[in-house]
Amino acid sequence: MIEKIYIPTAKRENNQITYENMPEELQKKVIMVLRPEDRPLYKYDCEYLVVPDEMVGTWTELAQTRKLIHKHAGAIKYAMIDDDIVINRRNAKYWTGVSNMDKSRRKATKEEISLMYDQVSKWLDEPDIGIVVLSAPDVPPSDKEYHDTTNVNTYCFYDGRMISKVIDEMDITSVRVSEDMLFLYEALSRGINSRKSEEWVFDNRSQVDKNLQDSRIVWKGMFNETPEDYFQTDEHYDCMRYIQKKYPHGVKIFEKDGKMKNVKYFKAVYKQSQTQNLDKFF
Repeated sequence: MIEKIYIPTAKRENNQITYENMPEELQKKVIMVLRPEDRPLYKYDCEYLVVPDEMVGTWTELAQTRKLIHKHAGAIKYAMIDDDIVINRRNAKYWTGVSNMDKSRRKATKEEISLMYDQVSKWLDEPDIGIVVLSAPDVPPSDKEYHDTTNVNTYCFYDGRMISKVIDEMDITSVRVSEDMLFLYEALSRGINSRKSEEWVFDNRSQVDKNLQDSRIVWKGMFNETPEDYFQTDEHYDCMRYIQKKYPHGVKIFEKDGKMKNVKYFKAVYKQSQTQNLDKFF
């Protein structure tokens, strides 16, 4: 069972898309994570976690906030998700050959969202799976129900029984951006594997509704440029190089056609953790 659902949010005291699209039994598990200045504005019937004053406005505020959530959750199964998500469900025909809906995908019902949480909880009970994520909307359907050792972002589930044992030794607050990638590599290198569901797809409304974008920028404190411009900046690639220095077998950075590019090798990082475990055994 997923025991807690953390939703970091800012400046959306009247527009909680993720929360409003949840079934009631999941809403009861929500903990909204706020800056101190926002706490008086929020009236939702849920728990709240307020970040310390000294964390607000720091260069790595988002990464520090996520570490705060991991430590607050402790040794339970929990979710950490953006506040602007609508869940879609893909047609099972892609991996079963049998269609279960008229379209290739559609918005999930609240009952189906509960079903998704039950499925994720079972996956997190598997020995090596400590992180589960949903598929991105721009990724084509797969012929498998899920894929292991994949990237993580936006809508994430965690097994705190695994993560709580190593969270204090994990380097997850050293970069301002690509903090999801650094966290994943720190987890994979310790034998904590990730899984991405192909059936369940997150729809990030901030990517399509300009009226929602400002609050994402307020919380992340990141940039005014478009994402395409930002991911070519020195700041972004300084963070990428920091990760590459720690995991040279996990990141390749190069220039092509006048633009910076990178390739991530998640499986290489996880595979090395398995080799190290075998070496310790023998």
